[in-house]
Amino acid sequence: MSLKHWIYSFRPLCVAYETLRWLWHKIFFFIHTPTPVWYQFDRKHQPVASVKETLPMDKNWYRICRPLYRHEHVYYDLQKALAANPNVKGVALIFFMGIGDYLYTTPMLAALKQKFPRLPFYAYVGAQFDRNNSPLVGKLLAENPNFEKVFYFNGTRHPLIWKNYDYSDAFKDIPEGFLAVPVYYDYGVHVGHRVTNLFETFSLPVPERVPAPVMYFAKDIAPAVADYLARARRGAQGKKGIVFLQLDSRGSNYAYPHMKALAQGLIQEGYFVMSVTKGGPTDNPDYLEIDIKKLAINQTWQFLSILKGEFPLYVIAVNSVFWAASAGMQLPNLGLQHWIDKKVHNLWYPNIEVVTNYIYPHLPREKQLFAPPESYTRHNKKIIDYKPDWVIKWFKEKFEK
Repeated sequence: MSLKHWIYSFRPLCVAYETLRWLWHKIFFFIHTPTPVWYQFDRKHQPVASVKETLPMDKNWYRICRPLYRHEHVYYDLQKALAANPNVKGVALIFFMGIGDYLYTTPMLAALKQKFPRLPFYAYVGAQFDRNNSPLVGKLLAENPNFEKVFYFNGTRHPLIWKNYDYSDAFKDIPEGFLAVPVYYDYGVHVGHRVTNLFETFSLPVPERVPAPVMYFAKDIAPAVADYLARARRGAQGKKGIVFLQLDSRGSNYAYPHMKALAQGLIQEGYFVMSVTKGGPTDNPDYLEIDIKKLAINQTWQFLSILKGEFPLYVIAVNSVFWAASAGMQLPNLGLQHWIDKKVHNLWYPNIEVVTNYIYPHLPREKQLFAPPESYTRHNKKIIDYKPDWVIKWFKEKFEK
């Protein structure tokens, strides 16, 4: 085990180590780290027609392997890379993120490929589940037409800073002459939205409006999708519509404790209810629990996108993957913000009506439903549980007009 990894295995030592690194960076800001001309830290830059800077075009020129400080951000300019070396053979994008995180990258990835259509794009995905990473991102990238190949690498998450994910294992499989580009984004109160920040990171023109996630589905409907479609169509006949529930979050380690009561209440209101979160009334014919072992995440989205064209379809979801997914499918979403996150505007889309016990200054006020103290109970010091009858009340107020 290296000294760095030994330090990282002890959280107090890790905190001290990262604090010292950050202080060194701030105190000796005038000491510039040599970096390839196509990327730099902290300071945004403008694309240029020609590149006067020169650096040795050796193997290391193509790879970003320097870990980031907590307050650093990185900016890329692939146009500079091509101007400095026209022999760049392709781009290897390194992903260490969850499924929802990946969805936010899809508009930028499409724009990047559109700008560089002749460069092959390879994806390298962390192969293990941890708090930062899901290898299921690789399955989604395999169906993304902007990528020629998808590979996996064994990465290690940093106990404090997600940007310092150890992706060095990916380098051994990246072809010679490919740029190795970790897919970073900044995340904080100062950031307007994660999607626009990704465009800035890759020096692409920022869209005037935040684009929704881009979703890619197989042309043929898989047997598992067809089976769930048949069951949902039978159940939804004669109902007001379909309500889809996703009420657990890997990031916050949360599962809504009133799944059964909420689903039963919605059924009593005349809806057919489906869910990927366990705990619902599985013996009720007006309820369908989707087994994620039988239906892959992209197949679930395809399933919902087909149903959307046949029935009124709504989503109730905690702040997790289905916030972004509902925006990609343009589904009305009652978003249950179950903890106070002052960075939530980084993840919000206009299709989401946010239920919250804290008014967020960076979200439109008309898109926030303030939850009074009597509408929830404490799950723990940080997280709250909204009462099912109140959730149904807010749902009817917003979507039964």
